[in-house]
Amino acid sequence: MIAEDLLQDPLVAVRATGTACQLSEIAHDLKNCMSILLYLVETLETDGGSAVPNEDSIEDLKKLAHKMNCLIERLDSLEESVL
Repeated sequence: MIAEDLLQDPLVAVRATGTACQLSEIAHDLKNCMSILLYLVETLETDGGSAVPNEDSIEDLKKLAHKMNCLIERLDSLEESVL
């Protein structure tokens, strides 16, 4: 799978201390996810002639969406702790 290294468990605890470090880490992880997402979309576009969607690509997209959702939840929880 393409995104195997970056699609690790999104619920791993944040090692950084302080909200600014946590925000920076989450933003970095989201940027990585978006890069993978853009790459997968381009791959699917160029593979458009294939009648059967690539199973690995679909699974990667599902994992990527789940990780991005978890990162957004972490951002939301940081916001709540600041307020």
